[in-house]
Amino acid sequence: MNTFRNFHPLTLAGYFLSVIGISIFTFNPIYLLSGLFGSLLFLITLMGFRKMFAHLRFYFLIFLIVTFTNPVFSHNGATVLFFINDNRVTLEALIYGAVLGLMITEVLLWFKCFNLVFDSERLLCLFGKTFPKLALVVSIALGFVPQFIRTFKSINSTQKALGFSKRRVQRYLTSFSAVITRSMEGAIITSDSMKCRGYGLKNRTYFSRFRFTAYDVLYILIFFVLLICTLPALFLGQSGVSFYPYVKFEMPTFFTVLSLLSFTVLAMIPSFFEVKEGIRWKYLISKI
Repeated sequence: MNTFRNFHPLTLAGYFLSVIGISIFTFNPIYLLSGLFGSLLFLITLMGFRKMFAHLRFYFLIFLIVTFTNPVFSHNGATVLFFINDNRVTLEALIYGAVLGLMITEVLLWFKCFNLVFDSERLLCLFGKTFPKLALVVSIALGFVPQFIRTFKSINSTQKALGFSKRRVQRYLTSFSAVITRSMEGAIITSDSMKCRGYGLKNRTYFSRFRFTAYDVLYILIFFVLLICTLPALFLGQSGVSFYPYVKFEMPTFFTVLSLLSFTVLAMIPSFFEVKEGIRWKYLISKI
């Protein structure tokens, strides 16, 4: 299937760098909502609605913490809601906290998408020739956490079935110690194996199943055009928002509308590929 994940790692890296960079450097809630919707839709296509909803509770908690923490420490703004120990809580500080929480949540969701799309093989393809040691460390780190969790559950279930320890805390500590020992042994074996195979040598050849095709060139040009249409309004301040002393949006212009539409299309591109190929796949299955 020609899904978004099957593009060359360089194409994928350029896309995520673009959408995450724009999300970090804008405080316009309309942009942030567009990017948030795009990341959620992409997560649904990658994980399914149920798994995505289960993960969403963590990000919603972060949003609430950031939203309600900002008014406690920032007392700027003209609209006073109430007082806490003679410190005023303003509507503007609450709105600013909500926008900041929205931005952090969106960026974390895009990094979640990045983590699901980029595996160790793609990272090695992207950085293996230029930074081989860094690529190896990052790829091992990405695979360490899920492997650690799977091994811990396996050892804990085995000990529970064999009745080695009836106390849950003692069983967890024993399982954790066993997983740490196994992980350290695995790290040493991996290091020796890569060293024996000449990983990191200057004249070493690299194999990669990813090929940079004409489709990658085409979609990089599409990403670049959308990025060029998005950035001018941001750099010129035409899409800016001021929160203090009152919340005030800049008057929309042609560049503002063009920028917002371009960023919305940019955020929806991965979901478009996944949905299109999903529909095509079901159509071909129905013809069998």
